[in-house]
Amino acid sequence: MKKLITLCFAILFFTAIGLAQEKPLRIGLKFGVPNLAGLNVEYVTPLLDSKLAAAVDFSIISVETDNVGVSFSYFEIGGNYYFINEGKGLYGNLSFGRIGFKGTYTDDLLGEGEGKIGINLVNLKVGAKFGNGFYFRPEIGYGILAGGAKVEVEYTDPITNTTISEEEEVPGFLGGGVVFNLGFGVAF
Repeated sequence: MKKLITLCFAILFFTAIGLAQEKPLRIGLKFGVPNLAGLNVEYVTPLLDSKLAAAVDFSIISVETDNVGVSFSYFEIGGNYYFINEGKGLYGNLSFGRIGFKGTYTDDLLGEGEGKIGINLVNLKVGAKFGNGFYFRPEIGYGILAGGAKVEVEYTDPITNTTISEEEEVPGFLGGGVVFNLGFGVAF
């Protein structure tokens, strides 16, 4: 039974590839909010007259200075629906995004500290893809906080070497809001 299901999915996959538009795969870079800067991959499926596309965004940025280290990550998965043309022009996007943030520091008075946060967002965006082989795409929309998000903060006292853990609410500006991206890339 497992082999039959695998065979059916393989046939469906290769049929979809054969019916897809000329350049269904796009790989590019995106800059904006909340992803800062990262990689974007999109695949236009033959579904709904080649107007439905799967999209993934991924960012990782780490910065370290003397006593402070910051790591930011963003992952988004969703779909684009092209309103007029097959795989280009104006589109709407519905996606799920996750922001991860971790900060560490060392201070002579306060000791060592670490803070972590994970924020889940549901994003609704409108965008446009201009170009064929090389493309440019602006997007604007809104990110809605999905579920509660907490900031976990740990402090290590330099004198007693004890660890204190606290959980705090996410600051308001991290709880969703305007999403804006500019992207460019290549289609093949």
